[in-house]
Amino acid sequence: MLSVTSAIEPLRVANRMARCERYAWTIVSENGAEVRASNGLKIASSGRIGEGPVPDYTFVCAGLSLEAQEPKRLSAFLNRRFAAGVTVGAISMGTIFLARAGLLTGRRCTIHWEGMPAFLEEFPDIDLTTAIYEMDNKVLSCSGGMSSFDLMMEIIAQDHSRSLVYSIANQLQMDRIRSGVKLQSTGSSLLPENAPKQLMLAHAIISENMESPLSPGELAEAVGASRRTLERMFVKYTKMTPSKFCKIQRLERSKSLLLHSNLQILEIAVVTGFRSASYFSSCFSDHFGIAPSALRQGGGAEVSVDRDELDPDAPLVDK
Repeated sequence: MLSVTSAIEPLRVANRMARCERYAWTIVSENGAEVRASNGLKIASSGRIGEGPVPDYTFVCAGLSLEAQEPKRLSAFLNRRFAAGVTVGAISMGTIFLARAGLLTGRRCTIHWEGMPAFLEEFPDIDLTTAIYEMDNKVLSCSGGMSSFDLMMEIIAQDHSRSLVYSIANQLQMDRIRSGVKLQSTGSSLLPENAPKQLMLAHAIISENMESPLSPGELAEAVGASRRTLERMFVKYTKMTPSKFCKIQRLERSKSLLLHSNLQILEIAVVTGFRSASYFSSCFSDHFGIAPSALRQGGGAEVSVDRDELDPDAPLVDK
């Protein structure tokens, strides 16, 4: 819901500030029926996709569900709009539908960080970035949430003036407007901006080696620090040992794959560095309070997280 309203409200306020209708918008769904958001609120639809006049922009927005009701029809619709000169865009997980329609080949794009692992599994050759939004010619994408607001403000700035943008931000009590170069904050195990470069590098190495995690000693050697020094950095800036930090990263990636990919649970266990499906299931259940199979069957119901349940002294490498 926030991803959608964050895209619409800047347009509404732009009309108010300009004292005329600069922008108009229409919400449609695949079958023309109202759309129920994950918070339970319902949004009325003005009709089916493809009905009505052709607009200047068409955005596809998706959340937890990444399966279209009629995949071929949706892809054909997006391609027709693009061929007609319409700027096509994606909000949050909607990027995956642009990719399935073949509209992201040779273009930069972004998606909500939670969907990145599954997206890269399905489209390893697409240039996916961690920016909050991307504008590549007539194909746009944003990571959802408040990034929808940032993208729309950039569109308004290009159409009119920065003074109008500042008036909108002031009206909506926004103290800053982020540019597309701003990167997403990915995952819950974040590093503060003032973290040492060696710690940032360790984080990147962990992310790139999930299938075959490095031992604590190997990780320290890779960043040019002693094991004890690296451990002190992790504890100071994350309140975790490297082992705990690494395991949480792997579990969060596995959660994303469970929700947004078609990989089997054993495959997910393997690509996130767990020695067996049973051990993976045990760790996942301890951390998230729900079994992997139950999470997948529940379609992404919210789960509680208690990171203290993870043993901070557990080995970094599962044997």
